[in-house]
Amino acid sequence: MIDVVTRQNAIKELLTKIAISDQNQLVVLLKENYKIETNQAVVSRDLRKLGVVKKMINGVLTYEMPDIDVSTEIVRLALIDILHNESMIVIKTHPGLAAFVGDCIDECADLEVLGCISGENVVFVTPQSIKNIHKICEKICEKFQFKKKKDL
Repeated sequence: MIDVVTRQNAIKELLTKIAISDQNQLVVLLKENYKIETNQAVVSRDLRKLGVVKKMINGVLTYEMPDIDVSTEIVRLALIDILHNESMIVIKTHPGLAAFVGDCIDECADLEVLGCISGENVVFVTPQSIKNIHKICEKICEKFQFKKKKDL
């Protein structure tokens, strides 16, 4: 029996090499190329879990791996500024997006953050330690591809 990770990795590989337009075609290709026996329902769940999308390519709807992580892209576009002082990080967002940004930061265990409080367009971030606040701020900027503007 093939495990889920092996099957999903095979699906990813096929999608990067072959234009596949339907799930039954994918079932056949998995068997032919990887000796993986499965069915359309399992493939459908795998595609959903992998975040696979259908795109129009040469006039045909084709399965594609997503180009971007949608949540990260929303956060990246939501950010206006990221600042810090000696004890707190303040993130300014476009109106209505602070809660989303705060939730995304709370979900990132690697950011060394105790938690966030979000308003309409500001997120207050409490770091685990104020000793590394500059590095934590840099990690947040890097994680969400925020580029600070240089003063002239």
